[in-house]
Amino acid sequence: MAEPIRTETPCPLPDLPGPGFLAWLQLVRAYNYMEAIVSGDLRPDKLTLARFHVLAALAKFGPMSQQALADQLMVTKGNVVGLVDKLSARGLLERKPSDDDRRVNLLKLTRAGQRAVDRILPRQMQLIEQLMRPLNDRQAQSLETMLTRLRALKPEAKVTPSAQRRAG
Repeated sequence: MAEPIRTETPCPLPDLPGPGFLAWLQLVRAYNYMEAIVSGDLRPDKLTLARFHVLAALAKFGPMSQQALADQLMVTKGNVVGLVDKLSARGLLERKPSDDDRRVNLLKLTRAGQRAVDRILPRQMQLIEQLMRPLNDRQAQSLETMLTRLRALKPEAKVTPSAQRRAG
């Protein structure tokens, strides 16, 4: 039996990835690797990395509103509500009405929350230092500068695939 005749043209292969894509891929792989190790260190304390970030932010900056915490962590207020509910149920933080605005609840570490941060943070810092040890000081500073530049990309300058197709 004869093979059917194909009328469509074959799909062209995408261009080989450029250095930006390959750098992004390595960044994602490095983050996933390190995040798994850092998160694994928090498991005995029954904390996720996101929950520990909440505790660490409150320890560093003091009491703040849920919106201020969401802004600090660069997440939505809805995401913060879930994290706060879990930490509050464990007695690690509390909500207190603001003296300035009755509509606002301030989040504050409890003594147990502060003890958890005091116990866990030095261990986490040491672990992160070990993970970053392959880089010398100059390389680590350079990496920080480059990542800060990427994070500072203005929303209007961000490129989306659909915008890229329209421009091309």
